[in-house]
Amino acid sequence: MKLKLIFATVLLSSFQPFFAQNTTNDTVKLATKTTITTVTTVRDTIVKVVPEVSNALATDSEKEALQKEAKMLNAKMKEEKKALKEAKKTEEELKDFEKEQKAFEKKQDKILAGEKSVSKLKNKISNEEKSLENRKEKFENKKSRGKLSSTDIEKENIKISKQQIKINKLNEDLYKAEDKLIETRK
Repeated sequence: MKLKLIFATVLLSSFQPFFAQNTTNDTVKLATKTTITTVTTVRDTIVKVVPEVSNALATDSEKEALQKEAKMLNAKMKEEKKALKEAKKTEEELKDFEKEQKAFEKKQDKILAGEKSVSKLKNKISNEEKSLENRKEKFENKKSRGKLSSTDIEKENIKISKQQIKINKLNEDLYKAEDKLIETRK
C-alpha cells in the first residue's frame, strides 16, 4: 500500500511542471483606469468593466472595440434586468391567482355550510309544526271526550304555547341564516 502511495505522488509531481502555466514578465505601459459595476441576477453575475483609457495612449480601433464590448455588456445587463422584472411580475401574478383561488374556495365552503344550516332549520321547523299539530289534535280529542280537568287543560295549553314559541324562534333563526347566506353569495 505504501508503495502505491509513493508511486502515485511521484507520478503526480512529475506531471505538475507539464500542466503548469507559463509566467511572463511583459509590462504594459498603458495607463488605464477601470470601473467595475456588478449586477447580481438569478442565474449569474455580469461584471461590467468600463475602461477609461487616456486618449494619447490608446488607438482608435482599441477604443471602438472597447466601446462595442461595453455596449454589448450594457445590452446584456438590460436584458437580464428585463427578464428579472418579468419573472417577478409573473410570480406576483401567480401568488395573486392562488390567493384569489383560496378566497373563492373559502367562499364556496361558507355557502355550502349556510345552505346546509338553512335546510336543517327548515327540517326542524317542519318536524316541530307536525308535532304541534299532533299535540293539538290529541288535546282536542281529549277535550271533546271530557276526560281533562281544568288544570290538565291549562298544562296542555302551556305546552302548546311553548312549542309555538320554539317554532317562532326557529323561524327567526331561519330568517337570519337565509340573510347570512344571501350576504355570503354576494
